Amino acid sequence: MITEKVETLDGWYCLHLVFRMDWAAWQKESAETKQAMFNELSELLTDWQEVEKSQKGSHYLWNITGHKGDFGFMLLRPELKELNIAENVWHTLAIYQYLTPVYSYVSVIELGTYSGMPKTETAWARTNKNLYPELPKEDYICFYPMNKVRSGEVNWYTLSYEKRRELMKEHGLIGRKYAGEIRQFITGSIGFDDHEWGVTLFAEDPLEFKKIIYEMRFSEASSVYSDFPYFMVGTSLNTTQQLQTYLGLL
Repeated sequence: MITEKVETLDGWYCLHLVFRMDWAAWQKESAETKQAMFNELSELLTDWQEVEKSQKGSHYLWNITGHKGDFGFMLLRPELKELNIAENVWHTLAIYQYLTPVYSYVSVIELGTYSGMPKTETAWARTNKNLYPELPKEDYICFYPMNKVRSGEVNWYTLSYEKRRELMKEHGLIGRKYAGEIRQFITGSIGFDDHEWGVTLFAEDPLEFKKIIYEMRFSEASSVYSDFPYFMVGTSLNTTQQLQTYLGLL
């Protein structure tokens, strides 16, 4: 039996990339050398800021908390090949010799249509703002991949369209309670990466991540039909001062 799929609206392509920093080697460099490498990095970030101002992409830099990495970024671009170009530019930076890629996630911003397609000009404007966003620069970020369960009798993809719509509505009502506290971006990764979706949250208070994820665990869409392999959390490096402090230049 083939069940009815949900249509999706797809926006900008997304790359999460995480590096390990060779701090021992970095500390051996002179202050002048480190400053020169920082200046080169700043030029690239200035280019990224210009892309963001022209509404042709967006980015967020972060310091990963814990052992899963040191430094990372989330990057949005209109085409997948533009993510490749941006990633390759990193390979040319002098500071790259101290960075080892340890994690990546490729996806595309996605909006489901269980609640229906936008029907008004205002609704489409709101939808497009979510499909082609300027990423917030809040102090904290949380990223995690997720999958819908397909195991024996418990299989999201064999549920009827009506049942899935009901469960997603319930799930969404919980998320709306955190509007103003959390910005959320769902990115689809079926065919692009090892999991089915990526979820990226931004907030000024990291406890909001714990609260929303815990509360959502009690909705059937999560408690029965969702799997969350791991989580990554960290802090913003989106100002010059934050980045200089991180690299020990202040």
